[in-house]
Amino acid sequence: MVLLLSIIVVVITNIFLGVFVYINNPKKIPNRAFALMCLGLSLWAFFNYLADYQLSNTLLWTRLTFFAISYSFGFLLIFLNNFPKRVIDYKYFNYIAIFTSTVVGILTFSSNFIKGIKIESQTSNVETGSLYIVFLIYFLAFFLFFIYLLIRGWRMNRGIDHSRYSYLMIGIVSMAVLASITNLVLPLITGQNEYAKYGTLFTLIFVGFTSYAMVKHSLFDIRSAAVRYLTYILSMGTIGVVYGFTAYRFATIFINNLSPTQQQAFYVVLTVIVAFTFAPLRRFFEKITNKIFYRDHYEPEDLINEIGRVLASEIDLNKINSKVINLITSKIKIDETELVIFGHKQLFYENNVFKNNNDRISLKELSKLGRAVVIRDNLLAGTRKEILLKYGISAAFALHTSEKFIGYLLLGNKKSGDIYSDVDIKTLKIISNEVSIAIANALSYKEIQMFNTTLADRVRQRTNQLKNANAQLKDLDRAKDEFISMASHQLRTPLTTVKGYISMLDDGDFGRLTKEQKEKIEIALNGSNRMARLIDDLLNVSRMDANRFFLDIADVDLNIVIEEELAQLQSWSKQDNLKLSYSGPKNKIPTIRLDENKTRQVVMNLIDNAMHYSKPTGGWVKVSLDIKGGYAVFKVEDNGIGVPTAAQPKLFTKMFRAENAKNVRPDGTGLGLYLVRRIVEEQGGEIIFESHENKGSIFGFRLPISGVPKSVEEVNAKIGKKVLSRPRYS
Repeated sequence: MVLLLSIIVVVITNIFLGVFVYINNPKKIPNRAFALMCLGLSLWAFFNYLADYQLSNTLLWTRLTFFAISYSFGFLLIFLNNFPKRVIDYKYFNYIAIFTSTVVGILTFSSNFIKGIKIESQTSNVETGSLYIVFLIYFLAFFLFFIYLLIRGWRMNRGIDHSRYSYLMIGIVSMAVLASITNLVLPLITGQNEYAKYGTLFTLIFVGFTSYAMVKHSLFDIRSAAVRYLTYILSMGTIGVVYGFTAYRFATIFINNLSPTQQQAFYVVLTVIVAFTFAPLRRFFEKITNKIFYRDHYEPEDLINEIGRVLASEIDLNKINSKVINLITSKIKIDETELVIFGHKQLFYENNVFKNNNDRISLKELSKLGRAVVIRDNLLAGTRKEILLKYGISAAFALHTSEKFIGYLLLGNKKSGDIYSDVDIKTLKIISNEVSIAIANALSYKEIQMFNTTLADRVRQRTNQLKNANAQLKDLDRAKDEFISMASHQLRTPLTTVKGYISMLDDGDFGRLTKEQKEKIEIALNGSNRMARLIDDLLNVSRMDANRFFLDIADVDLNIVIEEELAQLQSWSKQDNLKLSYSGPKNKIPTIRLDENKTRQVVMNLIDNAMHYSKPTGGWVKVSLDIKGGYAVFKVEDNGIGVPTAAQPKLFTKMFRAENAKNVRPDGTGLGLYLVRRIVEEQGGEIIFESHENKGSIFGFRLPISGVPKSVEEVNAKIGKKVLSRPRYS
């Protein structure tokens, strides 16, 4: 009788467990496989009992027992391979498992599998046939796959899945090992099935561990289903009891005295009352079941929104910390919460909790936790788990922004005793990210407040330092100008002598020169001319900076000036195999009131630059002068390196040189174009400039035919006060 009651409990609990898991989520493969496995275990227990106590059909019950266990093996493998994630990623694994278990199950009905049954002392002993070896091979293969899937699944799972898996696997392994001993190993060794009747009882171990994992760790997310179905059961039970009793009492007292029409009306009214009262009853029982199953329940979105409102409304660090801690502690129902913030060479604790012998967790210990989320129950062993256990911390969330590591959010145990779920961890991650930004802003705000108290003193100190530095810079700049001016004057005198003697040698004043000697003398003469122009540039820049740059105005024939400057450069162009050409005006150009020497510098600088930056082979420079719309238009065009687009806005500023120009001519000063712009604009003209990198450039100027004002004093007075504008390009 005791065994019968035990078998009934086994059958009912397995069926109930399987149906409950299946109904909770029938679309998931693990849920379906688990439910079918539980059904197989129930059939195995039922048929196994009948094989010993319904002896008239014991052969049929024995075959059905083997069929049920073969069937259960297949779905157990499918479940293990898919829970909580796939272990063997082979799409035909499930089909192979079902096919194999089906084939073995069909073979159990063959007479070559079980020849007959011997009844001895109310115990049925199986006489196996030749096909029984197939079942043994099937069982061995199942056992090997079973062990492989367990080990692989254990290694793959982490966190809360690891805990769920642990309890489930303990139950399955205990059931499988103990049942195999009583129902397979002992019968094979002893030849008797005396203990086989008790093997099915070990499924209760499996049911117990699985049920515990459901309640403790929300296995299969069964808690929500339990609430839902329990609510409907209580609601329907209440309606059945209350209204059934009411209807019965009413019927026994009054209904016999009512006409058939009145009786029908009574039943209609009773049905309407049941329909309208079902929803309020269901809500009532939902509240009760939620209090039982969801004592620690909270809405993650509501908590995140509440903390968001706090962070948006507060900037004070202490208020942010205390309000955030209170919200997290009360909503998630945690016994202790702490915010630890890194300060200068120290830690700031908000709640002063998590102590061990009055010693709080230190910076050295916190550094060992790393910068990720650490959940104590997810750690198998190691230094981090020891630290968390030492101070009673269940979870640690690192607080950091993209620029700064701020501290930690430390959480104690949940009051319900549950571990931190996936929803908890996801919610706290979002909160820790928001809190990190808010604390960083609060720290910055605090630093600004502290800085404001000393800002005035620092401003005064910096102002005095800047005044002193500015005075020093002015002195250095003045010394620099004086040095450049002095050096230029000192260089000019000997250079004039050198240039004069070289010119005399070139003209043959000291005797006739050979062709080779004349070529060398011309190279030296060109070099001295370039040196003279550089000295003139330095002197002019120095005069401009000192407001001592004046124009010497006279009537000038610009065409003659250009031809004379070109004549000086012809020998140089021949040396470099450069084609230098000039296109003069079609009509005679009138004289223009200009500073002849400075205009010569402009012409020479533009042509000299074009020659330097032309192509090393096949290079050409075209110089032209024309009259257009009351302006003398001078242009120098080349096919050289050009000016990069990025460098063009700064091209006419002092000391600026484009990178490609530096590579071609490292000894340049960056003063030539600056002087060109200054001289042209002071004489009322405009710069002409157009360039494309690696395709050449056009430099030049427009000067009005009317020239500068006739009064030299008027012009120089204007120059002394003028602030130069940006060059105009066209």
